[in-house]
Amino acid sequence: MEKDSEFQLLKIGELAAIAGVSVKALRVYEKKKVIVPVEVDEETGYRYYSADQLKLVEALLELQDMGFSLNEISKLLSGDCSKDEMYEMFVTKEEGLREIIWKTESKINELNDLKYKMTEGKEADKMKEMSDEERAWYLAKLIKVSEENVRQTLSDVLWL
Repeated sequence: MEKDSEFQLLKIGELAAIAGVSVKALRVYEKKKVIVPVEVDEETGYRYYSADQLKLVEALLELQDMGFSLNEISKLLSGDCSKDEMYEMFVTKEEGLREIIWKTESKINELNDLKYKMTEGKEADKMKEMSDEERAWYLAKLIKVSEENVRQTLSDVLWL
């Protein structure tokens, strides 16, 4: 390796530290051919990356946060998919994230309903008179029959 290029390239540990990922993660990315070192020293086995590859790592991390798998990310970053395929991948991920939002909002509503029932509703007085075991069973019953939970269960069954 030439001395001039040493200053332009980052060792795997340096790239990992700058990007906030582990060396092990970079090796996985290499194995999956998502981010491959620009140079590998044949004598030492050291892997070297260009500064531009930091942008690829950052893009990879963002795509992972959006729910993309390494195989999907590899396809997106390599340019191996058409504009239509890319669009379809983004639409599918958007639908998945919207489903997560819907489920989370449903759980928040259910939690707020339970919170009200346990602290201010007529159930609060009943709970005071129950043993710990009775209270646990009663809470399980309330959770199991809540309107949002029934709606969620029906939705899950319909999508199977």
